[in-house]
Amino acid sequence: MTPPSETGPDVSIIVVNFQGGDTLEACLSSLFKHESLATREFWVVDNASTDGSRALIERMIPPQDRADWIASAENVGYAAGVDLALPRCRGRYIAVLNMDTVIEPGWLDPLVEHLDSHQDVAAVSPLIALADGSAINAAGQWIHRTGLGFNRALGRPLAEVGDTPFQTAGIHGAAFVIRRTLLEKIGGMDSGGFLYHEDVNLSWLLRLMGYELACVPRARVRHDYFLSMHAEKLELLERNREAMLRAYLTPKTRRKLWGWRGLTEGMLWVYAGLRGPAFLRAKHRARKWVKEQTELIERRQQLAEGLRARTDQEVLGAMTRRYPIQQLLTLAGERGAPRRPLS
Repeated sequence: MTPPSETGPDVSIIVVNFQGGDTLEACLSSLFKHESLATREFWVVDNASTDGSRALIERMIPPQDRADWIASAENVGYAAGVDLALPRCRGRYIAVLNMDTVIEPGWLDPLVEHLDSHQDVAAVSPLIALADGSAINAAGQWIHRTGLGFNRALGRPLAEVGDTPFQTAGIHGAAFVIRRTLLEKIGGMDSGGFLYHEDVNLSWLLRLMGYELACVPRARVRHDYFLSMHAEKLELLERNREAMLRAYLTPKTRRKLWGWRGLTEGMLWVYAGLRGPAFLRAKHRARKWVKEQTELIERRQQLAEGLRARTDQEVLGAMTRRYPIQQLLTLAGERGAPRRPLS
């Protein structure tokens, strides 16, 4: 890893792109408008896009000391995209952004200030608004004790959360800032699942290590988001959720959670049945994949046990027992093809 220089950037910003198009251009434009290379550095990782994104990136980011891009030969997923840039980052903190986010002026300073003044906090999320700024997309995440992740305060008025930072069970993957030393210590984000659930996985591991997580509402980012599900997404979410639980919970804890896990499984199978054969097949494939990942799960178990500073019960104490009914009803009522392909 490249050690930080005394005159190096304070924050390394990573944007992972796949077929980003206009949303990527808006994201990068907002970054170059509101952030200075005097104290930041920018890394864009392109996951083998074929939509013209690479030409856009080349035009907007001519290689320089603190701004460059990495062309992946294949689509390696979101977490692995972050990990590709990590060895080149020199900032004390790593800021990760979805390609479909747009930052608001001054978004980064409150996040850095909170991390500087709270050494027990590993990572922070800004208040993420919907693209039109009409309501909240996420104020961090609610994480259910069975590993489901939900947008905290989705659809609520922006003013409802106030300006005071607060602890959250999970950071939100669309936009977050983490201490570089911690991300390096855990070997980067867990890329074994390819896509989806990376933020829940990272949040769970950081809490297991004894750290806190927070949302800082004075930091604002907008996200081109809609609550939606398609069969491929369900498959990836479910396989990654189960692999995480097997890796981070002891067998004894998993047995104690059999009632909660059974309830969640039952709800998901009913949901898959309501959505049709493609969703049922996706749920079956997820179960099959987990059974085949013994080596991957064992590696994550060893990592977690080597870093553990909290018991499972202490970690679960930050997780919710409630299911956000409105979000579940929205997903249950969805029909037809997803608006956006797998990305």
